[in-house]
Amino acid sequence: MDPGALPPDAAAVVASVGFQPRRRLGVMGGLGRWRVVSGNDESSCTALLLPAEVASEELERRIEALTTVRHAHLAATYRSLRTKGGSRVVLGAEVDGLGLELLRDLRPRWEPGEVVTLVAPLADALACLHRNGLVHGAFDVHAVTIAFDGRPMLEGLVRAQPPTVPPTPRADVTALARLGLGLLDDVPSPVRDVLAAAAAGASAAVAEGDRATSGDATDLARACERAAMALPIRLPSAEVLAARVLSVRTAGAEPTPPGRRPAFTRADVDPRPGRRRSTVIRSLAAIAGLSVAVLALGQPAVRSAFARTPGATDPAAATSATATSAPADPVAAARDLTRRRDAAIEDMDEGALNEVTVEGSPAREQDLTFLHRLLDAGVRLDGLATEVVEAVEISGPSYSESASARVLLTSRIGAHRELGPGGQVLRELPASAASQVVLDLTWTQSRWRVSAVEPAHS
Repeated sequence: MDPGALPPDAAAVVASVGFQPRRRLGVMGGLGRWRVVSGNDESSCTALLLPAEVASEELERRIEALTTVRHAHLAATYRSLRTKGGSRVVLGAEVDGLGLELLRDLRPRWEPGEVVTLVAPLADALACLHRNGLVHGAFDVHAVTIAFDGRPMLEGLVRAQPPTVPPTPRADVTALARLGLGLLDDVPSPVRDVLAAAAAGASAAVAEGDRATSGDATDLARACERAAMALPIRLPSAEVLAARVLSVRTAGAEPTPPGRRPAFTRADVDPRPGRRRSTVIRSLAAIAGLSVAVLALGQPAVRSAFARTPGATDPAAATSATATSAPADPVAAARDLTRRRDAAIEDMDEGALNEVTVEGSPAREQDLTFLHRLLDAGVRLDGLATEVVEAVEISGPSYSESASARVLLTSRIGAHRELGPGGQVLRELPASAASQVVLDLTWTQSRWRVSAVEPAHS
C-alpha cells in the first residue's frame, strides 16, 4: 500500500459519507491528515486519522463538543467516524492559505497593525472555545493558518496526545500573546505593551485564578484593537514563495504546502454545496496581498476603512457640504462621504474614490491601496453596505485657513460577497457587529473630505 494513502478501513468509512481520499496533507497534532473530496469534486474537507490506540472516551467527548462549536476563525470540526479496525476518522474544514510558521519564516517581523489583525480574531476564537467549556491546550505557530482571504484561522483542535500539563484558558491566552509578541520588533508600541502584559500572565481586565473566564481572551482582543489600527496581513509574493519551496525541496525535505484548496464539504456535513472557487483566482488574490480582510474580520479596529451606507449616491440628496464655499455640517458630510465611497468601491472607480479624500492624506493612500489590491486580484465586492447607526461631531469645525472637524461614526457592515472576474462567488461574508471609527475631515476645494480614519478609543 502507498505509505501516503489513507488505510483501507478509514477510506471505506470516508467513502460511506460520499468522499474519496485525494492526498496526504501531512501531520497535525501528531495525527495523519488527508484531503478528501466528494465524488463530483464539488466539495472537500480534511480527514484526521486517530489510530485505535489513541482513541479514548475523553478524546471522543472533546471531538463531540467541538462539532457543536462554530466561529469565523476556528477550523470547524464536522463529525467523527469509527472504522472496523477501531480507529477513528475526524472530518473537518480545510483552510485554504499559508501556515503561520512558513509566513513567519518569510517575514519574521510584522507591523503592529498586522499583529492586531492576527491576535484579535484568534483571541475571539479562543473566547468562543472557552465559553463552550473547551481549551485549545497546544496553541503555537503550528496551529495557525492565514487564509488567502486574510483571515487568521485556528487549527490543531484534535491531537493525538493530551498536554502533559492540564490546559487552562489563561494558558491559551498567554500562548497567543507570546506568539504575537514574537512577531513584533523591539520598538516600543502600545500593541507591544498589551501583549507583553498578557504574555506575563496579566489580564487586560481584572481576573482571578488560573481558570479564567472567556473574558481573558475577549479582553486581549479588545485591548489590541484599542492599541493600534489593524492592517491587512501582507502575504509574500509568488516569487518569494516559489523560492522558498524550491530551497526546501533542494534540501531534500518535504516542503510545507504553500497553498491549500478550499474548505467545502457535503451539504449534510456543513457548508453550502456547489460553490466551487477557482484555486488559481484565490491564489492570485492572496499573492496580490488582498486586503479585503479590512472589511471582513469584523473587529472595530480592522474597520478603520470608514463605513459605508446602503444606497447609491443621489446628487439631489448630497449635503450642502459639496456645494457651498463655507464649511457645512460635518456630520451630514460624513454620511454623504461614506455613501460616495460606497459607490466608488462598488464601481471600482478610482477617480470617484479620490473625490472622497484629501490629496496626499493617509485616507487617500489607504483607499487607493485597497482598491488597487482588489483590481490586481480580479476581485470585487458585491452588496457591501454599512448601516450608519450614529454620527456625532466630537470636535470642530474649526474656521482657520484650513477648516477641520472630527466625527465619531458608529456603524455595522451588512452581509456581502466577494466576486471573481467571471462573477463567480468567491466568498460569502456575514454581517458584523457595530463598531466605531473617527473620521478626520478637512474643508478643501469647497467641500469636506476625509484626511484620516482612526479607531475610536473608549
